[in-house]
Amino acid sequence: MTEAPLHDTLIIGGGPAGLSAATHLAFHRRDVVVIDRASGPLRYTTTPLHNVPGFVGERGVDILKRLRGDAEGAGARLVRSNVTRVSGQEGDFTVETDVGTFRARTLLLATGVARHHPRVSGRFEPWLPYAAKGNTYYCPDCESPEVLGQDVLVIGVNSPVGAASVALTLSEFAREVRVLLTDSEELDEPWAGRLARRGITWQVGEIAAVEGKRGHLDALTLADGTRLTPEGVFVVGPKTPRNDLAVQLGLELSEKGHVKTGWRGQTNVPDVWAAGDVQPQTQQVSVALGSGNIAAVMIDQTLTRLGLRDLGREVTEALAAD
Repeated sequence: MTEAPLHDTLIIGGGPAGLSAATHLAFHRRDVVVIDRASGPLRYTTTPLHNVPGFVGERGVDILKRLRGDAEGAGARLVRSNVTRVSGQEGDFTVETDVGTFRARTLLLATGVARHHPRVSGRFEPWLPYAAKGNTYYCPDCESPEVLGQDVLVIGVNSPVGAASVALTLSEFAREVRVLLTDSEELDEPWAGRLARRGITWQVGEIAAVEGKRGHLDALTLADGTRLTPEGVFVVGPKTPRNDLAVQLGLELSEKGHVKTGWRGQTNVPDVWAAGDVQPQTQQVSVALGSGNIAAVMIDQTLTRLGLRDLGREVTEALAAD
């Protein structure tokens, strides 16, 4: 059985962090492979983003497409597959996927987080046509100004305190803010008092049906028959780090499950880095891009210390041979 070739770097996750890292490494003539299962939220975000320098006003899905093109243009190889297992140690890691086995001297985890969507009659699938589309948002740090002057509904999914906190933030921009807690969790003081002082009402209820077209949510009907017609909707719920591969490698995790790193993305395991939302940081595209690039710089420097190349001489000799 032929052993898989040893690449310079394997990047698991093809979101902004992983693609930023891939572009930097490939530009520096590193043999880099990005393995992505195509489940990241940006792939399905059709709302314009206005806080990503260089991409202001572009849809999330289009930003991701451009980032993929940049990485491939620089020479990175992109593989669409699910990673089932990672193993190895300093200088030689093995990544098993649905399409085969890969090996590399260094590893970057950019696996992101899993979002929790509201359930409609007990199922989250009916919500997906509206997730991060039209007038539905998930990131107050990114999108609060989008609802300037609007009537806004904040939906708390297993996160009553988080929903209350976001509602207070949105009250700076929105004309009116209401909170819907969908998991029968009451809101305790002092949060209920804080909402009341800002004129924000809240209720507990299950969503029975949703109405809309082309990704724009027009109305929600609750189990008790109440019909809500907000102009904008913010979903607030747990964002669970996708850390199963980190656990396999023995990476140190925070209390909430994020991969602990130094500011350059290095983990407690030599030659393994992490970048993007799997780290404990604010979940913005620009932050993910930066963290991916920082990690890539350190990976490239590590590979240089492992062995200097003769790229210039090789190019000259190749031209002479032609």
